[in-house]
Amino acid sequence: MAMLYQAIWKKEEDDFFERIQRHADYEGFLGIVAYSDTNECVGFAYGYKSEKGQYYRELLEKEFTSDEIEMWLSDCFEFVELAVHPSYRKNGFGRKMADKLVNNSHRKTSILTTQVSNLAAQTLYTSLGWVVVKENFIPSPTDELYVIMGKVLKGDSFDE
Repeated sequence: MAMLYQAIWKKEEDDFFERIQRHADYEGFLGIVAYSDTNECVGFAYGYKSEKGQYYRELLEKEFTSDEIEMWLSDCFEFVELAVHPSYRKNGFGRKMADKLVNNSHRKTSILTTQVSNLAAQTLYTSLGWVVVKENFIPSPTDELYVIMGKVLKGDSFDE
């Protein structure tokens, strides 16, 4: 998984190892890995229950009104990462992993962020029932613009 992460995003593996080890200790952590017919890791996805005090949760709360916090974050699965090797994209791996992951989270909603420029990801998520909750989100001063997307996983949909 770390090699796949590094190959896709050109980031150091150590960063990924440290991050996923920390996230794996969070309540409600779920992960899924996709393999090719030759048993090669071709994709993975993971997330966890969103709780007060978590770094990303705090960033999201700064963007939301109190009603939006209640609506989207009160019983939320943070969909943290979805990666599919470029050679295996458009084969349904991302769709299957995303659906299986959030549907097994047992939360009311799920939230994710992706770059505004990543139209392929936004198209995938929109086709899976995700909606744009906020545009032009900047997680840190060195980041590009992101979009915050949400999905209702159970119960009635929200009035927007």
